[in-house]
Amino acid sequence: MTWLAIGVLLAALAGLILWSLAGYWPFPDAWPATPTLHAWRQATMGLGASLSSTVTIGLAATGIALALTLGCLEAETHRRRPLGAGAQLILYLPLLVPQVAFLQGLVQWQAQMGLAPGWPVVTLGHVLFVLPYTFLSLAESYRRQDPRWRQVAATLGASPASIFLRVRLPMLAAPILVAGAVGFAVSVGQYLPTLLLGAGRLTTLTTEAVNLASGGDRRLTAVYALYQLALPALGFLLATALPRLWWRDRRQMLSGDAA
Repeated sequence: MTWLAIGVLLAALAGLILWSLAGYWPFPDAWPATPTLHAWRQATMGLGASLSSTVTIGLAATGIALALTLGCLEAETHRRRPLGAGAQLILYLPLLVPQVAFLQGLVQWQAQMGLAPGWPVVTLGHVLFVLPYTFLSLAESYRRQDPRWRQVAATLGASPASIFLRVRLPMLAAPILVAGAVGFAVSVGQYLPTLLLGAGRLTTLTTEAVNLASGGDRRLTAVYALYQLALPALGFLLATALPRLWWRDRRQMLSGDAA
């Protein structure tokens, strides 16, 4: 099944690349008559605003979600007990409730509070959907960290803040970056939160790709879909490469075994 899934994904990727380069492609030809970069040039001309919104919202939402996740898990460590059932229900509520129904309540709350549609509101909306994924990605590694590292640092006179910043975070750099890559990928793929909370005024790669797909232009749709795929891929690439660069002389730090 794994190889079948990989094969389907590779076939879909190949189809997107082929359509993005297709020129005149009459039926029933198996291949386009002439490959061209016209769709890429056309898409690049109007890509700036949507790409900028996608990246900035994704980075901001992921940063906020990671900060909340780290704070919650650090509080668990000091309290020596995991997150309560009620808190977990609230945390995972955006995943349990249908997105349309959940967002309808958020839009009503936004109107009652008098919050103007725009970048800040959309970013906070993304945080609600990014946070559960970052928590799920990071919680196990954080909880598995050997408490003796913290005890040794405290014995040497380190403050709780110093232990967190200089011991725990560096040792968990790889899991934190992976959780950040997961959160960024989730943010990039958000369509309804961007559309409803932004009142259609804020464009991202996802909203543009959906609009183009409904318009029937397969070539431009393929280009935007490839850009949409490239951003999360870049995030996971950095999450994999940066720890290897930072800790290339400390093998255990790469996999978190020392944690």
